[in-house]
Amino acid sequence: MVDLSAYNYIFYDFETTGQNPCFDQAVRFAAIETDANLQPIDSCNINIKLRNDVLPHPKALLVNKLSITDLQSGDCEYEGFQKIHNLFNKPNTISIGYNSLNFDDIFLRFGFYRNLLDPYSHHNPLKGNNFRADLYNIIFMYYLYKNEESIVWPMINNRLSLRLEQINSINNLYEGMSHDAEVDVQVTIKLAQKLKSIDDKMWNYLVSHFVKTYDRTQFNKLTSITCINQQEYKIGLFIGSKIGLKSNYCAPVIYLSQPDKSKIILLRLDYYDFEDFNKNTFVDEIKKGIISKKFGEPNFIIPFTDQYARVLDEHITSLAKSNLSWIKHNPEALESLISLHQKYEYDTQDMLDLDASLYENGFFKTDEIHMMQTFHNQNITDKVEYINNLDNNRIKALGARIIGRNYFDSLSNEAGHYYNTYLNEILYKDPKNVDFRGELRTAPNILLRETKELLRNKDLDSADQNILNSLKDLILEKTRTQQDLGF
Repeated sequence: MVDLSAYNYIFYDFETTGQNPCFDQAVRFAAIETDANLQPIDSCNINIKLRNDVLPHPKALLVNKLSITDLQSGDCEYEGFQKIHNLFNKPNTISIGYNSLNFDDIFLRFGFYRNLLDPYSHHNPLKGNNFRADLYNIIFMYYLYKNEESIVWPMINNRLSLRLEQINSINNLYEGMSHDAEVDVQVTIKLAQKLKSIDDKMWNYLVSHFVKTYDRTQFNKLTSITCINQQEYKIGLFIGSKIGLKSNYCAPVIYLSQPDKSKIILLRLDYYDFEDFNKNTFVDEIKKGIISKKFGEPNFIIPFTDQYARVLDEHITSLAKSNLSWIKHNPEALESLISLHQKYEYDTQDMLDLDASLYENGFFKTDEIHMMQTFHNQNITDKVEYINNLDNNRIKALGARIIGRNYFDSLSNEAGHYYNTYLNEILYKDPKNVDFRGELRTAPNILLRETKELLRNKDLDSADQNILNSLKDLILEKTRTQQDLGF
């Protein structure tokens, strides 16, 4: 395992204006640094002002209990994210939250990117010996293998819930309003302390799996089956949210391929009875159960042994073993499936928005990093002049958006024309640019309609009414010069 005694943890949480990391923004950030034993040693709270190009989703404001007035004070996004970037790049730290790798870390990554900060350095072992972890993914293993020893598991309408606020409520971990960033961080730390105290060795083992090299090494140690043609295929138990509650978050799998150095493709052994197929129809019959995993990220793969398979239904274990026997005697069927999934096709998006171009444009190149550093080291006036004279389209455009969002009055004529054209596109026209998933930005008229619909709810208290009315007024103010468009 990784020696975690040399690391500190940074527990963190965001409150955001919506669910989209490219088109929404963080407005509240809370973090608590702990030592290796999860004892707090420092804290950080940052309020971030609402940007001039962001219209919050009404449900996000209701959940976080924030009005537009609340979002008018604090750091601008550029300065706030510089502070966050410095925090997350402290050497020998593990950044961790609850479901953070599926949400908060993506907001981090795109927030860093659009503010010309390295999006990946906070989990680059070669730069600062840092990595990321996620308590939400760790909790599945405690649920399966330390069920009665760890916490009281919330059952809502006879169905397991792993929502943080419900875990907190039933276990009395910490008092405070849920969906408040600072409160959620405190709850996450209390939960982590409880799990670590139950089985410290298990905690260290699971956290170590978020280090890519360790995760890959453990995968390579899994046992294999040997087919009649002497081909070997690794097998294991896949644990985590991808499997779902219906399957008890656990499924037996067999390795198929590794389309790149960080991703593997696997086949679930509990979806079909392979005896129903023959080697010629196998590929055509397999419509479900192909799953992927990246090393160092959710979910876990552990040995498929009797010790760990005890959490499976007996029928599932029997089916998996039967399917493995079938594969041993029909290896050409599996080879055909492997050929189909040997290469992983990454989707590319037409009309991709600049803020969403991180994955398509890739890592910042050496010359771009130099431009970014030069940009950061200058005052606002010099920043404007610097980006005006740049030839690099990506840095120039991102720099212009930084100035427009955070220092609008300092825009030059050239950058001002670019930024005002961008604002006109998103406020007064139907959305056309998409994020990396192909999703459009939510149009102001849709946000206004949803806000008005929520205001019709007679059960709203006065605080929620004020929140929604403040949003309605903002949308109308932002779009008032184009009322003829129906906004």
